[in-house]
Order: sequence, then C-alpha cells, then structure tokens
Amino acid sequence: MFACLSGPSPRLAELAGQFSPLVEKAGEDTVVFSIAGLCSLFGDVHQIASAIARQGTVMGLAANLAIAPTPSAALLAARNLTGTTIIAPGQEGQALAGIPVEALPTAPELILTLHRWGIRTLGELAALPETGLVERLGAAGARLRRLALGQGDSLLDIEPPAIEYTARQELDHPIELLEPLLFIISRHLHELTRRLNQYGCATNRVTITLKLDDGSAYTKIVEFPVAVRDPVSLLKQIQFALEAQPPRAASLAVEITLDPAEPRTVQGGLFLPATPEPEKLQTLLARLRALAGENRVGTPEILNSHRPDAYELRSCAFEPGEPKGSAPHLLHLALRYFRPPISAQVSIHKGALERVVSSRVTGRVVQFAGPWRTSGGWWTESAWNRDEWDVVLEDRAIYRIYLTGEQWFLDGSYD
Repeated sequence: MFACLSGPSPRLAELAGQFSPLVEKAGEDTVVFSIAGLCSLFGDVHQIASAIARQGTVMGLAANLAIAPTPSAALLAARNLTGTTIIAPGQEGQALAGIPVEALPTAPELILTLHRWGIRTLGELAALPETGLVERLGAAGARLRRLALGQGDSLLDIEPPAIEYTARQELDHPIELLEPLLFIISRHLHELTRRLNQYGCATNRVTITLKLDDGSAYTKIVEFPVAVRDPVSLLKQIQFALEAQPPRAASLAVEITLDPAEPRTVQGGLFLPATPEPEKLQTLLARLRALAGENRVGTPEILNSHRPDAYELRSCAFEPGEPKGSAPHLLHLALRYFRPPISAQVSIHKGALERVVSSRVTGRVVQFAGPWRTSGGWWTESAWNRDEWDVVLEDRAIYRIYLTGEQWFLDGSYD
C-alpha cells in the first residue's frame, strides 16, 4: 500500500519521512511514500491514516491524504479529492471515477481528443475498450486507461538521499610544515573513501580548504581524469599539489570535500596490451608535472589549423580503446620536428637551392621541391607567413627548411 500527501506546505517530505524511508517527490506540493510494514506498528490502514493526520496536525500542516494499492491511484486521489481518502484493493477505478480527465499527466492534445469524444471523467475513460484506444491513440491511450483504473506503476521513483563527503577539523595549534598536515589529511581521506565505498561511489575531484593563521583561506582543487577511491593515490596527488603551491601561512583548520562520481568499470581484453593502472599513471603524471611544470605534461592534440606544428597539451585521457583491425602496411615519411627550429643559411643560385649551412646540418643540396607558401592568423599576435622546401642533401638525408621574412630555418628531418 502507498500513501500520498498533497498540499501547499514544503514540509510534506519531512512528514512522510517520519513514517517511511521510501519517499518519492511527485512535485513541489506532492509526496508519495510506502506504508508497507506499518500495520504492525499502528494497525489497519484507517489507523495508519489517523496517525499520519495527527502528526500533520502537530507539525501544523494542512494537506490531502490518500492511501491506495498503487502510487498513481494514491496520487490522483490526493490531488483531486479533499480530506482523507482510503481506497481498498480492487476499488481503484470506482474511487477515481469522478475525477476530471484533466488530472491525468499527459499532453494537452490527448485531453482535447478525449473531450471531442465526449469523455470528461476517469470513469468514462476507463469504460472505453482498450483495443480501440490503442488503435486510435497508441501506447499513450493504453497508459491513460490504466491510470484511470488506478493500475499504474507500483514502484516508487525514489531519489537517493544527498550525502556530503566532507570532513573538517579545527587544529589544536598552527601547523606550518607539510608533513604533519598531510598526516591529518590522510586520516580524513581514509574515512571519506570508506564512506564512498559504502555507497558504491568514487571521486573525481578533491577540494582542500585551509584556514590560515593570517586570517585568509587557502583552497586547492585536485581533479582526476579517472574517478578513484584509493586513499593512498588521493593523498599522493594532494601532496604534489600542496608542494607545488604551498600555503603562505600556518594552518588553523582543515576541510576536505570529495565530489562523488561513478566508479570506473573496465572489462579487460585478452588481446589488449598490458598498460599501467590509471591510478598509478596519474601519480606518475603528477610527479612529472611537479618537476616539469603544470603546462608541460599532457596528451598532445593537433589543432584545427593550417599552421605548421600547431598543437596543444590537454589533460591525459585514460579511456579504454577497442583493438583496431589489421590495416595494409603503407610506408609513410614521418617529419621529426626540431624544437626550436634551427637557424640556417641557404645559398641560392638562379632560383635553385645550392647549399644549407646550420649548427646541426651542413651540406650541398642534391634535390629540392617547393616552395609551398602557408600563412594565417593575421588577426592574432601569432600570425605566420612562410615558404617551405623539402631538400635532399649530399648525405641523402631529407630535411624541411622554410623562409620567413629574411631568415631561414631548418624545421625538421624526414625519417
């Protein structure tokens, strides 16, 4: 059996929660909850209704109450019948018969169609043959008829309770060193991750907030490309983040917040090469970022531009990939860029390239192709305008050179 409360008070969910943990919010002014098992505490459904009404009076709430075998019947009765309504099993259609069809949760076009047929109440709708409704209105017609008979779904769409994964501790004395601060953070991380495991969650963001001795607040957010729940991995990432940007004063209080996320579930393949675990790979990347810099570690991604060697570093992705099918092996030349490009001198005679001289490569040009002009980005500070050649030197190696303005550069070599 299910009960439904409908009224203007925002505390209806609080009232329902005192009788059942299974509560569904069906709108701003309506809640539906299960009363299964309450008979052993209060008696029959009439006594349960009396207990709910008494508690509502104590809380100062005014609402309609309906008890029915299905949530949909209880909801329709509570929203359209005043006072307390108790519907016995098998009597749903009779109890709802006088309710207007406008009370049904459906599109206005279907209500207009029912009015054109002369259908004004749920009883008149329930009297129609189901086959005819399906032929004219499809599955929506059959659903409306079931609702009119009070035979809707018997399962509640329960919203899980909001759980905060936050821990806060006021320190007995200011802490300046990172090691004792990490010891406190570690203890709270183990407790928070245990709570994550309890509810089947992981985290993809950790927020560390420190109240400092100088009256200011220090906040550090550590994000993860893969949701994790290993406290050791989380602590290591936090350590690297705090070492890279340490607080400027001693800490008086610590607050740790984990953002819940769906845990990573990956089905391994028999024919996929072994790769490091994403959690361990994240720790390695964090170490590299601490050594090389935040913007120097990542996955290179080619930009949608005609600019030569245009790319950017984005956060490393750990999405599993499907093994690719065998493709025909075609030979391609790969250009190995010199970063930065090497300044060079190029001798030209009658429009032909004769010799290239640089700190890395020097030689006579045996064969060349070009030039190819590329330009763009004139509206930005990083505009480019260059002429490119491919040259074969006397050592039979192939290089890419280019001219920008009056200066020649050695751009790379072909493998």
